[in-house]
Amino acid sequence: MSFGREVAVIAADILEVIGASYALNILFHISVWAGVLLSGSSTLLLLGLERFGVRKLEIVISVLVFIMAGCFLGELSYVKPLAVDMLMGMFFPKLSGQSASGSRHCPASCPYHAS
Repeated sequence: MSFGREVAVIAADILEVIGASYALNILFHISVWAGVLLSGSSTLLLLGLERFGVRKLEIVISVLVFIMAGCFLGELSYVKPLAVDMLMGMFFPKLSGQSASGSRHCPASCPYHAS
């Protein structure tokens, strides 16, 4: 039973590392191998921070979460979606085009715009 759980955890971790490395490749054009090394080293860094106490690790993770929230709010202020559409989309999600990028919030100059 324990062996099966360990295999499941390893499989999930491998997917996270590979997913992070491909995300770094897409966003910053970093090679996949370098992304794997960066992802693995960041994991080891966070595990190493636990040596200084759980509170400090929680603070670091909280700061990272607030940075992500700030980036999300920055993107929302850049796109300026209608509040009514956002609230409707939370409760009644739908796509208004042929693909996920077919919405009216994707301008014609968007690289993902269906041409």
